[in-house]
Amino acid sequence: MKTVGESLREEREKKGLSLKDIETAISIRTLYLNAIEEGNYHLIPGEVYLKGFIRNYANYLGLNGQQMVDSYRQAQLPASSVIESDVSDNPAKMAGKSSINNGKPSKWLLISVLAICVAGSAWWLLGRSTTEEPQLNKQVQQSPSVSNQNAPIQSAIPVQPAKANTVIVTAKYTDQCWTSVAVDGKNIYEGTPQSGDTITWEGQKEITITAGNAGGIEISLNGQSAGKLGGKGEVVVKNFTVPK
Repeated sequence: MKTVGESLREEREKKGLSLKDIETAISIRTLYLNAIEEGNYHLIPGEVYLKGFIRNYANYLGLNGQQMVDSYRQAQLPASSVIESDVSDNPAKMAGKSSINNGKPSKWLLISVLAICVAGSAWWLLGRSTTEEPQLNKQVQQSPSVSNQNAPIQSAIPVQPAKANTVIVTAKYTDQCWTSVAVDGKNIYEGTPQSGDTITWEGQKEITITAGNAGGIEISLNGQSAGKLGGKGEVVVKNFTVPK
């Protein structure tokens, strides 16, 4: 079975594209693209970045980005998933083992059931982190025909003056940039806005923005310009707190 990296490389080569072509198109450094293809995930700074990079890379190649992320997750599951597979493929075998113990459930069957529960819980927790949507002060105007995280996002209402003891961050995108946002310690957004998009978040204590292409975002903090997050293609984590 092909790995995620092998599938991405095969599709890229089929389209006659180089890693540099991909870097230019989606603003993810060649170093990280090559690491994904080779399976050297430790070279990428964090699990959140890795999943975002895999999704964007796959979507650009015309593949199903979320499906590729799911395949990566499955490949990282512990050996318990193998036990689960063995149970589903050999039900008669497991039934036979159960009957040997005087009608008592086989210990392997109990282990398998436990493994299924653990794997299901892990899947739910991992999926939840990427499906939560921003709920605070974000105004979204999205085309009805687009439902994925790469949909263009526009601010529908001008930014209001900052309230006392609040932090309001407005991100204006000048280039495509994968972005993850946490407000007051809670992850509320993950997506890839396009050039021209604007998003606003509001928190009581702090807002943390993680950007895969920091040079593509211009930030305003409580109505005051804070400039770009960083350089083009640079991965940056920036924390914003209530101005004093």
